[in-house]
Amino acid sequence: MTALNRVQVHKAVFLMLVVLVQGDTQVGCVFGGSCVLPCRFQLNGDTILHWVKVNGKDVKVHRYSRDQDKDQDPLYEERTSLFHDQISGGNASLSLARVNLQDQGRYLCYTSTSANDWMTSVTLTVRAPVARVDIVLVNNTVTCKSGGIYPRPQLTWSVSPRPATVLQNTTEVHKDDRGLYDISGSLRTVNNDTESTYSCSVQNEHSARKATLRLRSPMQSAPKSEVLLPCNASGLDDITWTFNHNQTILRRQAGQEKVVETEWQQHVRDLSESGSLLLYVTSSAQSEGTYRCTLRYADEEDVTHIELKIQQDPMAGRPFVKI
Repeated sequence: MTALNRVQVHKAVFLMLVVLVQGDTQVGCVFGGSCVLPCRFQLNGDTILHWVKVNGKDVKVHRYSRDQDKDQDPLYEERTSLFHDQISGGNASLSLARVNLQDQGRYLCYTSTSANDWMTSVTLTVRAPVARVDIVLVNNTVTCKSGGIYPRPQLTWSVSPRPATVLQNTTEVHKDDRGLYDISGSLRTVNNDTESTYSCSVQNEHSARKATLRLRSPMQSAPKSEVLLPCNASGLDDITWTFNHNQTILRRQAGQEKVVETEWQQHVRDLSESGSLLLYVTSSAQSEGTYRCTLRYADEEDVTHIELKIQQDPMAGRPFVKI
């Protein structure tokens, strides 16, 4: 009888006993990462190890014997390995790389020695946590997005001082080609809203992350002068300033010096400990637009949104700054 056939025979005989005595081990794995499925046995002579996934029919995941023979389903090729230096100590745990949603399910670890047969059951679940939430204001609509999430997430809003229920709220959820979820929510704001705070939370049963958008009153500056764009950060924050949503001005990671993009070096005068940006502005075509200060924390993004207008008349006065 081959080793695989012995798995089939012993499964019916021993599975219920192992589950009742030892329980089914639950292992949670992160999508795209590596994961270890535990299995231990009592070594006695030569050893044959099998890992099989129970999925209607048995799928051969990994096989090991003294001659290193290996019989494996193509779905697991070059993704599985054992801790060979620990097999002699009774460790038959399986390392699984590049985890995907198809890997979810129940696995059996079957070990056969010259004296004993052992079986262990492991149930693998996969999660893809909420890694980042992006929030942006365009044309009086606040949009919040996140992607690559599993299981299915939810999106909720909080608005201050106005409640989110009085605004138009739409949410869409889609699956990508990997089976992960993308989620997007939009709120239609009130025209000329300048001092509200919008918070968007994306969460499922395994993780949660929030993004907050703080709208500041529009600012004005004369051409060829300096203006201070306010931000409220501590000295340890990860901070990024951007222009018109997609052009990076500078970055400062926690504990490091700021890095200014080449095309902005002649404009950036200073970055304060609070994160406020002292900027030299030129013409309206080059400097007028949307500035964003983005602070990244362990589980949150905090964005300050500022519209800067350049006065066409140089005699209209010094820069107007409201901090």
